[in-house]
Amino acid sequence: RRWGKLMIRILFVPGLAIFIAACTANQEASEGDIAEPASSEISNSEGSTAPPPTESTDTAFAMSMPEAVRGMWREDDLGRAPTAEDCNQTSTSNRNFGKVLTVRADGYSLFETGGRIIEVHNRTDTMIDATFDTTYADTPTRARKDVALQPDGTLAVNDDDGDGIMSVTQYRRCPGQ
Repeated sequence: RRWGKLMIRILFVPGLAIFIAACTANQEASEGDIAEPASSEISNSEGSTAPPPTESTDTAFAMSMPEAVRGMWREDDLGRAPTAEDCNQTSTSNRNFGKVLTVRADGYSLFETGGRIIEVHNRTDTMIDATFDTTYADTPTRARKDVALQPDGTLAVNDDDGDGIMSVTQYRRCPGQ
């Protein structure tokens, strides 16, 4: 039994010393790397440096609705710009049900339906062509939509019905949006 304890000490202690030395050398090398500025850092106008955008930031941007199309929009069936009452979704009148589109960073809602972005096919600052998870009442569904801000300020939403036929709905921005 003594012989076993002696062998453990003979083999374990030198191995532990080597392990600690290796860890210390690795830590010193890491600290040296941190102290040096990365060559990929970008200088701003004040002369300080900031790290470049991370992939997760780029991915979040690419997987979001363009800022220009976010907000509340009313279906353009009035023949005029919508009023605040036209955009009121809690109105007792049924004239607004299913007519007010809300576009968020992660998707859209339209009355009791809506969708979250699950795949982006094309995106610019004023349009997005994406597939949305439109699951409703535990029935998994998807919808491909093209949402684009038009030069006249209207929002065109093209819905692909799956047969290659697109239906287009025009919206006008609600007041205060």
